[in-house]
Amino acid sequence: MIFLITVFVVSEVLIGREMMGKDTAIGQLQRIVEHLEGLAGDAEQEAKRLHGRVQGLERTVGERDALLAQLRNELAAVRMAQSALSVDKNKAEQAATGAQELAALLSARAERLANELERLNQALAANQDELAQRDAVIVQQKGRIEALDSALKKRLLERVEELEKYASDFFGRLREVFAGNPDIKVVGDRFVFQSEVLFPSGEATLSPGGRGDLDKFAMVYQQLAARLPPDLPVIIEVQGHTDRVPIRGRFPSNWELSTARAQEVVNYLIQQGIPPQRLAAVGMAEYHPIDPADNPEAYRRNRRIELKITSR
Repeated sequence: MIFLITVFVVSEVLIGREMMGKDTAIGQLQRIVEHLEGLAGDAEQEAKRLHGRVQGLERTVGERDALLAQLRNELAAVRMAQSALSVDKNKAEQAATGAQELAALLSARAERLANELERLNQALAANQDELAQRDAVIVQQKGRIEALDSALKKRLLERVEELEKYASDFFGRLREVFAGNPDIKVVGDRFVFQSEVLFPSGEATLSPGGRGDLDKFAMVYQQLAARLPPDLPVIIEVQGHTDRVPIRGRFPSNWELSTARAQEVVNYLIQQGIPPQRLAAVGMAEYHPIDPADNPEAYRRNRRIELKITSR
């Protein structure tokens, strides 16, 4: 029993010592574990810091890459601009060369023009006297022209007055001769025969009575012809007029009828001694009526032979 108790006690002592050693070892291990946990926390914080730094470095690298790409693009643009500037430089050099050549040509031309201007100035100076003489001649000729113009106007006015006086006298005498015939009369500046007085209806052959009336007209002309200056350009214009009724017979239209009647009167007056150069025949057809009405009386008035004193 004592042995057992002794063994038990010894065992307890040994076990106690062993437990105390284990407690000590456990405490040390706990301290180590705590230290390691602290180190692990620091490491985690350092890892987070390093991760943030890595992210910052990655951003920096991205920015650097972007900047590098931008710099490359700018470099390429600079190289292109440099190439363009080089081309422009070559063109500018060529243009400058051309400009120099053009300047040389212009300079030579300017020199030639200056020489020509000098020659012209000398010629102008040499011709000033001649120009002055020509100006004097021009002034004299201008005075003569003005004098001739004034004289010509005066002469034309006198001729117009002579023509008007002759026409007035001529028509005055005709008015007296044919005063009793209502179908032959003076209207303004015209002597008018109704067509029935001279021609049968639709014909261009003078009737016997018409020849007699034209004889009287030619007689008045012969009486006044001696007072007519030979150089006065008097023309007796014989105009044939018809009505608007379409013609039937040997004439295609009123144009031919009116012209044929005017020509017949002219031919007869020439036979009576009136010079041909004093006569003219004109066909007017129905296009110049004196009465626009649409009735037999208007038609009769429009069928007429008019004799007008005019000039060339």
